[in-house]
Amino acid sequence: MTNYPSSKHIYVIVNQLYEARIDHWLGDTLGSWRWWVLIGVLILPWFIWYRLVDKKKLPELVLFGLVIMVFASSLDEIGFVTGRWSYPVEVVPMLLRLVPADYTVLPITFMLIYQYCPTWKRYFWRLVIISSVFAFIAEPLLVYFGFYILINWFYWYSFIGYIIMGSVARWIVRKIFDTARS
Repeated sequence: MTNYPSSKHIYVIVNQLYEARIDHWLGDTLGSWRWWVLIGVLILPWFIWYRLVDKKKLPELVLFGLVIMVFASSLDEIGFVTGRWSYPVEVVPMLLRLVPADYTVLPITFMLIYQYCPTWKRYFWRLVIISSVFAFIAEPLLVYFGFYILINWFYWYSFIGYIIMGSVARWIVRKIFDTARS
């Protein structure tokens, strides 16, 4: 008979990990320059987005942004939990992912591409360009400055993931709004 850990044993381990993460965050992260950078990246782009967003398309753009947020945060959680990458600096220790990327940078960037590129062809090529920038420039910079640790992941995977995420999100939102308009 195999001994599996009990639910109580798993809870104890998870609780110990949570307490260690809180201690690390309070002692090493909160108030550090990296933490302030994450706070700025979490908040400031929304002011830029508000100035650039086409208010007439707000419901469609917000839905698109929310779909990107759900995809990004879900995939980020899966990658973190399965040991593909790690984040040594967090905005808050209760969230395992890079919140400014999942809730600000990716949705805002993708929403602006969606807004300014109404055709699939234009959208797709802008998506390829921004996916290249995120995967091959931004992610290596995040690694260099200690915001992101690659464990079992390659930048090419991110590149492909951004393209799939942006394409599926656009398809979903276009399908919903095309159906509603007909």
